[in-house]
Amino acid sequence: MKDLTKGRPIKLIFFFALPILLGNLFQQTYNLADIIIIGHNLGNNSIAAVGATAPVVSLLFSIINGLVTGFAIVIAENFGAGDHAEMRRSAARTLAFSAAATLVIIVGIAVFIEPLLRALNVSDSIFGEARDYLFIIDLGLAVTLLYNYEAGILRAVGDSVVPLIILIISTFLNIGLDLLLVSVLHMGVVGAAVATVAAQAISAAVCLVYLIKKRPYLVVRPKDFKFTKDSSAKLLAAGFGMALMYSIVDIGSIVLQNGINGFGDDIITAHTAARKLFSFTVMPYSAVCATLVTFCSQNRGAGKYTRIRRGILDGLLIMSIWSVTAIILVYTAGEFVLGLIVTDTDTAEGAAILKTALLYMKWNVPFYFCLEVLLGLRSSLQGLGRSLVPILCSIIELSWKIVTVAVMIPLIGGKDRAGAAGATIKEIGGYFAVVISEPIIWTVCAVMIGIIALNELRRLPREDREDIDPQKEKIALGENL
Repeated sequence: MKDLTKGRPIKLIFFFALPILLGNLFQQTYNLADIIIIGHNLGNNSIAAVGATAPVVSLLFSIINGLVTGFAIVIAENFGAGDHAEMRRSAARTLAFSAAATLVIIVGIAVFIEPLLRALNVSDSIFGEARDYLFIIDLGLAVTLLYNYEAGILRAVGDSVVPLIILIISTFLNIGLDLLLVSVLHMGVVGAAVATVAAQAISAAVCLVYLIKKRPYLVVRPKDFKFTKDSSAKLLAAGFGMALMYSIVDIGSIVLQNGINGFGDDIITAHTAARKLFSFTVMPYSAVCATLVTFCSQNRGAGKYTRIRRGILDGLLIMSIWSVTAIILVYTAGEFVLGLIVTDTDTAEGAAILKTALLYMKWNVPFYFCLEVLLGLRSSLQGLGRSLVPILCSIIELSWKIVTVAVMIPLIGGKDRAGAAGATIKEIGGYFAVVISEPIIWTVCAVMIGIIALNELRRLPREDREDIDPQKEKIALGENL
């Protein structure tokens, strides 16, 4: 475990974020391998089917991840303050609240899956595969929750290495199951979904065994399930605030996907490929932002306000270095990576899909500097317990995506929303509104949250708090069992 309240912030942030980044890398490697296996075994239509459900799947995962991440803010505060008994009680409440929310989600999606896909404008040619894939992923959300809960608790107390190791094992297993179920047993996209759920289940089981054997002081027991009004309110505000923020962003993506689906299977395939590469290039931001949440939470609990300011600046510096790197990578190797995803690039159709995906990335990546400011400051404010501003930014982002679908796509593409896969703005027509949608809103929200975050940081006490009991900080974790 790592105490983020002591030592050089930039060093702590970098080395704490590194295992998270590697974990994200392995996860995205699986996601990319998944698409490659589907594409080369089942074809571009199956890629489109999985891609058409991607925003919904992302929303489901984001709600669960948001809940656990938000709840972990309180757990990290307890750890930073040295109150380990309350830390376990917070973990117990986290398990109860997140389990209840996940059950509601599973039932809701299972009941309304077909109307949801119809609302997303999923075409008949890929509807069946999209429905089957989403249904299995939905049923597997219970194990998704369990792994995220376990990993969230470990990260809250400064352990980002063990979740990485478990995730690496799971990734290789996931790819192996994909090859077996899709390539050998010919189970189609159903096989890909089963492989994902099975790998997550194994990750959760291995992580649970580790907690029981090596970190028993983090394992909740019946006596830890104590619910008081104040503690529950604080936990729910943090958890549901973060989940709401993540959800609003993904609801915006669902709205946008609805507009994308109207362009046909080629554009859907191109957009899916581009978003896979996008997911790789933004992984370092996710890792640093997850670290900033824990860093700010622990230091807030310890009353170390000067470290909070320094840590935020160091986190933004690390992300800026990556922004430059990402631009270079996309402009030099982007076509090669996208060519691994899109099939039949030697045909006119496949070549056009590849060019569309590359055009999307080349327009987006220069605006990563705005994205890093938005994500970094949003996560820092969440770690400081300031959830309202990040939520407002997310609402603005959602509103803009609605405008993109309702106004910008018809404005650029005409009444028939003309647009097809191609290498130029003219060829892709109305889809260009989608291409520039996020760069515009990243810029607007980065400016807004930058101004507000500066004001919030100025309001923090100028001096560190000295009322933390030194003896309390030295309590051995096992003493509170």
